[in-house]
Amino acid sequence: MTGYCHYALKEWSVTVDSLLAGRQITLLRKGGIHEQRNGFHLEDRRFFLFPTHVHQSLHTLHPSFQVDFGQRHRTKTATITMNTYAEVEELIPISNLEALRGLDGRHTLNWATVEQRFSYRNRPGLNLLLLRVYHLPVAHQIQNIDRYDECVSWVELENPLAISGAEPVLAANAFQDQVEDIRRLAASDRHARLQ
Repeated sequence: MTGYCHYALKEWSVTVDSLLAGRQITLLRKGGIHEQRNGFHLEDRRFFLFPTHVHQSLHTLHPSFQVDFGQRHRTKTATITMNTYAEVEELIPISNLEALRGLDGRHTLNWATVEQRFSYRNRPGLNLLLLRVYHLPVAHQIQNIDRYDECVSWVELENPLAISGAEPVLAANAFQDQVEDIRRLAASDRHARLQ
């Protein structure tokens, strides 16, 4: 893989670690405070994952991920390590909360947090992102400047960063198996809406 990327999607550091370890390929997104009028949208289908501590807390995590929540996930740092790159395989709008139950334990959020995000501001629904995640052989270290602290999903990086040598976290067949499982769950949402 070669090229450069100048977008990053902010996500809890414990979630970025989980994606990088291949424990999950999904994100459930509603949007940052400044994005609530129009909801979450894709700035780009290719981006770095920008680990953040904002709003991340132990009580929002699924029990199977709580052990991964250490001291290093709790405070802002002067620099950010960018070693995780992703491409969106698919973005699936979910309008049926129950369709998300099958994902329990396949992402870092506990069920109470999923319910809260789903119903936030009386606008039911979430966006399910299926991600092909890549690990960079050499991490980028960038300054954690003030504008990166805003409560938004997307960050346009000061300078584009190279993605050269990025390798997929999961083998193609393991990734595709997970994608098909998740698509089946999402199809149950579409079926429920048609009835």
